[in-house]
Amino acid sequence: MEMKKLALLGKDISHSLSPDLYREIYKDKNLNYQLIDIANSADLPSLAMLMKDLDGLNITSPYKEFYLNQVEISSNEIQSINAINCIMKQSDRFFATNTDYLALKHLVPLMKKDLKIVILGDGVMSRVVQIVCKFLEIEFEQRSRRQDPELFTQFSNGKFVDENTLLINCCSRSYCFEGELGTNSHFWDLNYRHSHHQEYFKKTSSYTDGFSLLKLQAEKAAAFWSQLKN
Repeated sequence: MEMKKLALLGKDISHSLSPDLYREIYKDKNLNYQLIDIANSADLPSLAMLMKDLDGLNITSPYKEFYLNQVEISSNEIQSINAINCIMKQSDRFFATNTDYLALKHLVPLMKKDLKIVILGDGVMSRVVQIVCKFLEIEFEQRSRRQDPELFTQFSNGKFVDENTLLINCCSRSYCFEGELGTNSHFWDLNYRHSHHQEYFKKTSSYTDGFSLLKLQAEKAAAFWSQLKN
């Protein structure tokens, strides 16, 4: 049975490329993929109501922790994250995974090369990247606006990025980096189509957009749903 009814749940997601990505993955231009844009968590429906007419659900910020107590997660690795972004219904049970984690396990080693990793942010995506690095036994540093706003400001707006550093931006789309990268350093934005960063880094090759992560997440989600359907 092919997937026919999919959706993305999030806040301020009108920019999402997910509908096009899944239509490409399933080779179906008419695939039913909805954007469920909800501004306040108080307005979120129950998972049973949300999944009533869906085959699969993606979840993005800020709701990746909202349905944790309503799903089954078979992987201990995924359970340790305390955040999910992909749900499937089978009979009366809901199964979930985290495709951020599955995709980043593949991408982080490719991006790291011989660079030192510095993670920006302290939200769910930052937590996922940290767990991936620990799993892969990769050392890292982390910077947060909440934990050390003065240091983070210096780090973002001055000549503060060391040489040979991979800066992984896990902050929300509202954050705009304006620092100066050191020699052989690289800025990996886990957001995609971030207009400020695309413009800021347009004259350099030291920037990677988050589209590759988005695409691999979608492929991992399709594989997850297919496995549960069998």
